[in-house]
Amino acid sequence: MADPFTYYTQLAGAAAARATRLQQRYDRLAVARLIAFAGLVALLILAFDAALWLGIGLLLIGLPLLGVGVRWHLSIGREAQRARVRHGLAGAELRALDHQFSQFGDGYAYQPADHPYAVDLDILGPHSLYQYLNRTVTAIGGERLAQELLHPATPPEAERRRIAGRDLAADPDWCTEFRTLGSELRDELGYARRLLEWVERPAVVTGRFARWMRWLAPVLTLLGLWWCFTQQPWQLGLLAFVPAFVLLRRYGEAAALEHSYTARAGTILAGYRQLFEQMEARPGSSLGASVAIGRLAYAIKQLDVRNNPFVFLLEITGLWSIQWLTRLDRWRLNHRDQLARWLEELADTDARISWATLRFNHPGWTEPEPTGERVLEGRGLAHPLLSPRGRVTNAISMSTDGHIHLVTGSNMAGKSTWLRTVGINLVLARAGGPVCALHLRAAALQVWTSMRTQDDLSENTSSFFAELKRLKAIIDAVKDPGQEVFFLLDEILKGTNSRDRHTGARALIRQLIRERGAGIIATHDLELAALADEPGARVENYAMEVQTRAGELVFDYQLHPGVSQSFNATALMARMGIEIDPADISLTHD
Repeated sequence: MADPFTYYTQLAGAAAARATRLQQRYDRLAVARLIAFAGLVALLILAFDAALWLGIGLLLIGLPLLGVGVRWHLSIGREAQRARVRHGLAGAELRALDHQFSQFGDGYAYQPADHPYAVDLDILGPHSLYQYLNRTVTAIGGERLAQELLHPATPPEAERRRIAGRDLAADPDWCTEFRTLGSELRDELGYARRLLEWVERPAVVTGRFARWMRWLAPVLTLLGLWWCFTQQPWQLGLLAFVPAFVLLRRYGEAAALEHSYTARAGTILAGYRQLFEQMEARPGSSLGASVAIGRLAYAIKQLDVRNNPFVFLLEITGLWSIQWLTRLDRWRLNHRDQLARWLEELADTDARISWATLRFNHPGWTEPEPTGERVLEGRGLAHPLLSPRGRVTNAISMSTDGHIHLVTGSNMAGKSTWLRTVGINLVLARAGGPVCALHLRAAALQVWTSMRTQDDLSENTSSFFAELKRLKAIIDAVKDPGQEVFFLLDEILKGTNSRDRHTGARALIRQLIRERGAGIIATHDLELAALADEPGARVENYAMEVQTRAGELVFDYQLHPGVSQSFNATALMARMGIEIDPADISLTHD
């Protein structure tokens, strides 16, 4: 597999050169196109002046040739634009390799109101895991990626995603082309939902009269016009238009309702068609959606013409809306059972490209090893949202059958980050992605967190009560035999006094162990470390320490067995100008 930095650098250079070359050609041809048009007009004037047949012949030959030239010219412009898009994509990936990824969508719109881990682990929103991953170009693909991060997959489904992601990661050119084709899409989830609702609707144009009039309307129009201009009384010719008026009145509301489902979807579907063509170019693809989606896009665009103020002429002479409503009815009949599957496949492929790009950009990451054993083992675990230049790794090895790691340490030592490191890598593993680690072996764990509980003024809920509600939800999840919970708790019961906090925390830990729950708890309460000494204890103590060197606090963010022996809160307060009495310091530490 190519080195990502080299690949994107070469892609950016080649795309920039191609864009410049094509733009220069496009500009030269624009001048040539203007000259050709002026020359054709001049030749037509001379030809018609010489002989009528000569002018008509030149018109029949010259206009198609000019049309072909215009289409060729426009295609060069489109290719130049695509080259500029590729250059932009390569530049964005180079910035992402430098850990700058704010240019990608953050998925905040998909943030659920209440979720086992989304808020605490920064799954969605600015500087989130979603933003780090996201390379989707469709709204349905973006939603699919969010759902994969929010809802852990079954082991077989996670394995299927891993295989598909690795397959695409080996073909970065194909992924880049897919993203290029979808770069100008401005779709919304509402488009796909309305289309899926529309395809289930019954046929609009029914009955023999309507079917026959689709073909007879143009003939009646010609007869009516002939009568009006050649016969007397000319008013009788207007009777030829009566059937069209009747049908337009009959189907007016139905056409408007149908149009409400498909309005503006034609342009979106035309973009989808290109993506389907790219998908069908993959070896072994049997999707077969691009031609049908292209026809649907064209029919919808033609129905959109009914918004034109001059469409009345087309309606009365050729039943324009009824013609295209009939074609849409036919498309719906032929593809009703396929549209949902096609959109599902598009969303899945779009999301897979994000995972493939993650694998390609980070070849040092590893694929997790799923296991049926109740264990969690990892080496070199790091937090993906931290810059690689300052990223610190740690290891973990524990049973997930009623065991707890209790992590003590001073402020800013890295306890919360370690909890998030473990949690976010478990989320990646359950989603079917690689993990930011040298090795990770884990059961199919459902992560639950309690780290950032806040008060809720709208519900008159204090932060302490909000935390209690969260802990109750975690206890209920642990009791559920249908899921294997791994919890991450940071400073539990921090909203009450020290005595109640200590008593409550001990009771909670013992209950979680009795219910066979497993997880990591970070705390400043060193007295909880005594739980590891109780008979049959399932608690292991770990610490993250801070050192003082030349009066400065030094953090190594390394996890060590044992109980923390360092304190830094008073040192930090002193540096902020708070005068600390040495007697108070010794009393506190005693």
